[in-house]
Amino acid sequence: MVDVDFTKYVDVIKDWPEPGMVVCDISGLLEHPHVFHEAVVTLAKPLVELRPNKAIGIEQRGLALGGAIAYYLGCGIVPARSIAYLPDDYKRPVEYLPSSRFADQRLAIVSESIDPGDRVVIIDDWLIQGTTVLAVSKVVEKLGAQVVGVACVINNLTETRRKLLGRPEVHSLIENLQADTIGSRD
Repeated sequence: MVDVDFTKYVDVIKDWPEPGMVVCDISGLLEHPHVFHEAVVTLAKPLVELRPNKAIGIEQRGLALGGAIAYYLGCGIVPARSIAYLPDDYKRPVEYLPSSRFADQRLAIVSESIDPGDRVVIIDDWLIQGTTVLAVSKVVEKLGAQVVGVACVINNLTETRRKLLGRPEVHSLIENLQADTIGSRD
């Protein structure tokens, strides 16, 4: 495995969506084949020993990354996606996650995609408070499955917030990212 400085492929967007807020965009990491490959391998390797059979990718970038990680692990991918993309006449049963800061939309998981006894890993791009991952975990548990791990590009969880997630380890590429420490890509 090649040593990659993943911070070079993360763009920090300040004062968006409103003044004083910051968003980290991992699109640069996804766009570069070599960097994307290294990110997938680095995040997936510690998950192998957890023996998951499902990965939940949190829309949108967590889903893109989650699909590749699920492929590496040989397990299925389940999207946690915005209900804005579900038609009114959608027939499959859906579990809605509590409202979050996620693009002012609620997320949903097709409940029949998770079976009792499944071993699930959750994939997201950036954990700040872990609210969305915690909501996904609660839905997974409600459906009789177990969250065995979490993977993300950026982990900014405090130890207190991480403990709220319970037992699963959080694997990340970047820890405690400071918005003013990001450089530009080469």
